[in-house]
Amino acid sequence: MNLKIATALCLLLLCLPIGAQKKNINAAWEFQRLNRTQRQVEIKNQGSDWSSQYNIEHVSQQSKGLTVPSDTLRDEFTLLASGQWERVSLPHTPFIEPLVVLHQWQGVCYYRKQLRIDKQDINKQLWLEFEGAMHLADVWVNGKHLTQHSGGYTPFVVDVTGLLHADSANDVLVRLDNRNNPLIPPGKTLETLDFCYYGGLYRDVNLIVNQPVYITHPIMADEIAGGGIFVTYPKVSEQEAEVNVKIQVANKTATQKKLTIRHTLYEWSKDKECGKKVASAESPLIAAGGATLYNSQQFTVNAPKLWFPDSPALYVLRTEVLDGKKVTDREDTRIGIRRIEMTREKGFVINGKPLKLEGSNRHQEYPYVGNAISDQAQYRDMYQIRNNGFNVVRLGHYLQDPSVLDACDELGLLAIEPIPGWQFFNKAQGFTEHTYKDIRDLVRRDRNHPSIIMWETTLNESRPPKEWKDQAIQTAHEEYPGDQCYTSGDTYGYDGFDVCYNDWEEGYNRPNKTGKPGFIREYYDYEFGGHYSTTRVTRGDGDRALMQNAWNAQWSHNRYRAYYPWTMGGAVWSMHDYNRGCCDNICYSGLADLFRLPKFGLSYFRTQVPMGSFTPAGPMPYEVFINSHWIENTSDTLQVYGNVDEVELLLNGRVVARQHPDSKPTTKDYVSRPDGGNATNINFPPFTFFNIKWEQGDLKAVGYKDGKAVAEHVVRTPGTVDAMDITYFESGVPASRHDLLIVYVNLKDRQGTDCFGENKQEVKLEVLQGGELRGPAKVKAEAGVASFLVATTDSPVLVMKAVSGKLEIISKLKLK
Repeated sequence: MNLKIATALCLLLLCLPIGAQKKNINAAWEFQRLNRTQRQVEIKNQGSDWSSQYNIEHVSQQSKGLTVPSDTLRDEFTLLASGQWERVSLPHTPFIEPLVVLHQWQGVCYYRKQLRIDKQDINKQLWLEFEGAMHLADVWVNGKHLTQHSGGYTPFVVDVTGLLHADSANDVLVRLDNRNNPLIPPGKTLETLDFCYYGGLYRDVNLIVNQPVYITHPIMADEIAGGGIFVTYPKVSEQEAEVNVKIQVANKTATQKKLTIRHTLYEWSKDKECGKKVASAESPLIAAGGATLYNSQQFTVNAPKLWFPDSPALYVLRTEVLDGKKVTDREDTRIGIRRIEMTREKGFVINGKPLKLEGSNRHQEYPYVGNAISDQAQYRDMYQIRNNGFNVVRLGHYLQDPSVLDACDELGLLAIEPIPGWQFFNKAQGFTEHTYKDIRDLVRRDRNHPSIIMWETTLNESRPPKEWKDQAIQTAHEEYPGDQCYTSGDTYGYDGFDVCYNDWEEGYNRPNKTGKPGFIREYYDYEFGGHYSTTRVTRGDGDRALMQNAWNAQWSHNRYRAYYPWTMGGAVWSMHDYNRGCCDNICYSGLADLFRLPKFGLSYFRTQVPMGSFTPAGPMPYEVFINSHWIENTSDTLQVYGNVDEVELLLNGRVVARQHPDSKPTTKDYVSRPDGGNATNINFPPFTFFNIKWEQGDLKAVGYKDGKAVAEHVVRTPGTVDAMDITYFESGVPASRHDLLIVYVNLKDRQGTDCFGENKQEVKLEVLQGGELRGPAKVKAEAGVASFLVATTDSPVLVMKAVSGKLEIISKLKLK
C-alpha cells in the first residue's frame, strides 16, 4: 500500500463516527391537519408616508397560559382517530399556500412517527432533537407527554432515555399550534405582522444516541455560557492563534471515571472534511458517578489560516472523551479562527483589517411551502447573496435554519442574527422571560460560527422599555463572555447596544447620535414611498420599473456609504420578495423575486465587486451589465453597470456611444431617475447613456480596462415564443435527492432569446419521475419565465415535462 493511500485511509477512519451518533429521522412521518380552511381577515394596507410603517403594539396580556386543556386534547384525539393520516417527510408545511398569501393557514396539526431503536442502543442516552417546530409544540412518546416547547424558531431536545423499547416501534406524537399567541415571540397577530411564520415540522428532527459518558447538549444543559462545546480565541494573529475550548461532560454511570479529554484540530475542506492535522491537546478529568463537570483547555496554532470573508478558512475541531483507551464520545465542531472589532473610529475590523459591510436582508421563505425548505435550498440563497457582491446578511427577523449559518461559514458571508420580534412588546412576565430565553438559545446554538458578528438582541422596531433592553444585552454578554460579543439593535434614543443601528427619519437621513458604531439595518425600500415604494416592482412590470428599482438601490447606497466608518455599512431590504401578513400583496422590495429570479438591482451590486476579488463561483471577472431587455417602448435612458473604466455601446453593430463612468455630483435631495451622478461614494459608478433611441435588434456593451476590451453583455429584442427550455435555481448546489428545487420553464424565440415581455402565456409542468410538485401545476409566465416548485424523492433521476400550447419539452436531470 503506497503512502498516499495509507494516509487517505487513516484520515477516513479518523472521520468515522465514534461515540455520539446523530441520525436524521426526517423520513416516514404521518400528518393530520385539524383545521382544514384558512381564516379570512380584513387587511389594512400601510400608507406612503414614513411613519405609516410603524404599527407598534405594547400590551400587557398574560392570556390563559400555554398548557393545552385536557378536554381539548380529548376532542382532538377523537378527531385524529377518525381522520386520515397523510404520509410525509420533513421538512414539511401543514398547508400549501397560494403564491400571494393574504392570510396564512393557522390552526392545530399533528405529526406521528413509528421510531425503531437498535437493541445495542436501548440502554444508551437517547434524545430527540427538534431544530424547529412552529410554534407551540407538545411531544408524547409511547403515550406519555414529555414536554411542551414554545417558539417556532428555537431548537429543543427531548430526553427519551429509558422510555423506549427495542422489540417494537415507539410512537412519537407531536402536536403543533401556530395560532396567534401574545406570549410567544414575535407575539403580534399575523394580520398585523410584516412576515409569515407558517407552521409544521419545517426543520430537521434528529435522534441522538450517546454512551453513558458524553458531551452534553448546550440547549439541554441550559447553563449560562455552558453546555456542549464552546470555542473562543483569546489571541489571533497571522503568526499564531490561541484556541480555548470549554466542554461539559456528563457521567451517567454509578462509578467514578478517570477520563481523558482530547482535542485535535484538522484543516477543513469541502471534499475531504478532515484534512491535515495542525494541533492537538489533552488533559485528564476525574468524573464522579452521576457528575456533570467542565473541562477547559487552550492550545496554540502556529501560522493559522484565518477566517476572513475573502478567504473563509475553516478547521474541524475533533473533541473526544476517552475512558481509558475507549472513546465514549466524539464530536466534531467546524470553526474559523478570527477576531473582530467594531468602533466608531475604525468601523468594522476583522483580523486587524478594516472591512466595509455590504449587506442584504433575507427572509427564509419559499413560495407555496413557506419555511419548509431543504438545507440545499438554504445554501443556494446564501450562495446567491455572497456571489452578488454582499459580504454580510441580516437574518431578519428570527433565528434561521442551522444550515444557513453553515453556509455562511463556508461562503465567507458575515451574519447578523436576531431573536424573533417585530413591532410588538408584551409586558407580561411570560413574554419577557421568553425573549430572554430566546437570546440564550440563540447564543448557545450558534456561538461557534465564525460568520456571526452581531447578535441582534432587540425586538425589531418594537421600542421596548429601557430596562428590557438593558437585561437583553446583559443576557447576551453572560452567554458569550469576553470582548467578542457584539449586541445590536434599534436606538430610538437608547445607546446601550454595542452596535447601535442608525435611526430612521422622514426623508433620507439616517443619524446615529449614540457615540457607538452604527449600521443601517435596512435601506433602499421604504424611504421611496412607503407601502407604495417605487422600489417595489415585479419582473413583469418591465424595464422601466426594474430600472427604477436599481436606481433606488444605487442612490441610497451611494448616500449612506458617505457615513463610513462611523456607520460600518448597511443592508438592503431585501434580497428576495416575500409574503407578509399586514398587506394584501407580496412585498416586492427584493433584488430578486420570490422565485430567486434577479431584478436589475442585483447586477448593480454584483458589479461593485473589483476584478479578482473572492466570490464563491471563483475570482470576480471583469463584468458589464445592460439594465434593459431591449424591447419596444424601453426608456431612452439606460445604464450599464460594470467594474471597468470605460464602456462602448453598439446598436446592431454600429457604435452609438463610448464613455467613462458617471461623474456628476451627488445631490442632497432625491433624484427620481438616473442623472449621471449620485455615484461618488461607490466602488464603480455606472455608465449612464441618454437619448438612446430604440430599434429592433442587438444592443451590446463592451467594457474596457486600460483601453483593452475585457467584458461584454448583449441584449436582443425577442421575437414570438417558439421554444422552451427547463432549468432550475442551481446557485452553487446541483440538484440532489430529497431536495427542493425552483424550476423554471423559459419561453424563448426561434433564436433562443428569452421572451422577457411575455406575461400571459400559460405553462403546465408535469413531474414524470423522481419528484412531486409543490404548488400549482399550471401557471402564467412572468417576464418570459414560468416558475414551479418541485420536491425531489430518492430517485437518481428527475424527469419533467412542460407544455404550453403546441410547445412541449421533456427534461431529464441526474440527482446527486
